[in-house]
This record gives sequence, structure tokens and C-alpha cells, in this order.
Amino acid sequence: MPAEQKKILRDIMKEKRKILFQDHPNAGEKIVALFFNFFDLSPEAIVGGYWPMKSELDIKPLLNKLLNKGFRCALPCITSEGLIYRAWTSSTHLEKGTFHAFEPPSTAPVTIPNVLLVPLLAFDKEGHRLGYGQGHFDRFLHQHKVLTIGVGFKGQEVEKIPRQDHDFALDYILTEEGVVSRKKHSDF
Repeated sequence: MPAEQKKILRDIMKEKRKILFQDHPNAGEKIVALFFNFFDLSPEAIVGGYWPMKSELDIKPLLNKLLNKGFRCALPCITSEGLIYRAWTSSTHLEKGTFHAFEPPSTAPVTIPNVLLVPLLAFDKEGHRLGYGQGHFDRFLHQHKVLTIGVGFKGQEVEKIPRQDHDFALDYILTEEGVVSRKKHSDF
């Protein structure tokens, strides 16, 4: 039953996110200050981001600011073994990968981030996320303990995300209006 509920919610939220994307063209810029005002990352942190597709909240300004502050960044790549992260800088040439997502080339070093910025279609106050239904992030999180920050528009919040046993709750949600936390601020 949760899988069927997720499919219905996914269709609704894809359309809603398109509208939110159009209504909030500066959301990517807004989250930069919110991120650095809330999170105090270790200088050694490796931040795994994503290259935004379609109506995903554009985190490129945040990724560039992270690089400018000296943090290492990585972007996800879908391989036959699953989701991996490869090092990324502003000069990295990106290639179209699986699902037409832009990702670093196979020559970029594989790295394991300790902070993940995760795209989403919807979220709830308990940190549960509705993704695209492939399970790539959940499988990655079963293998690696990392700080997870979902990134989306405040309007993507719903009362409750249908859950399955393999689903992970995110530690935080970053929106253009602020940070939704299910952890104490000192937990990172």
C-alpha cells in the first residue's frame, strides 16, 4: 500500500514543484545564507550535492559557495553497482549520465561524502522524503552514515510521507524559508 500511495503523491508533487520552481526563482540564492547560518561544518567535510534537474531547487549557488569556502564537493553518479559520488569542482566537465542527470566523468575520483544534500519531491516534519522511487539514496545510506540534508521548497511539505521499511528519514530539510530539523542543532 505505501508504494501505491507514494506513486500517487509523486505525480501530484511533480506538478506542484514545477509551480513552486516558477514562483521562487531566487530560492537557490536564498538557501546559501540559510545553510551557513545554521550549519557549522567541519573544515574537512566533504559535501555530496546534486546537479539540479528540471524543477529541483537549484543548489549550484550553494555548491559554488562551499567550494569558495574551501570545502570539497562531490556529485552523485549512478553506476551498475549503485549510487557513488565523484569529486566535483567548478571546472569539472559534467557528462549526461543515467536518467539524463549531469555527473562528473568516470575519471573523477570516487569519494564518500559525510554530508549529503538530497533532492526531493516532498517531505514531512519527521524528515521523511519522497524521492523518485528508485531507492538510490536509501541504498547509499544503508552503507554509509552521513549527515543528510534534504533540499526543496517549503511548499513541498506534506502532512505525512507514506513509509516503507527501507526508507531513511533525513536529518534536516533546507528550504528557501529556513531549516526544518528533526535533530538537536548540536548533533552535527
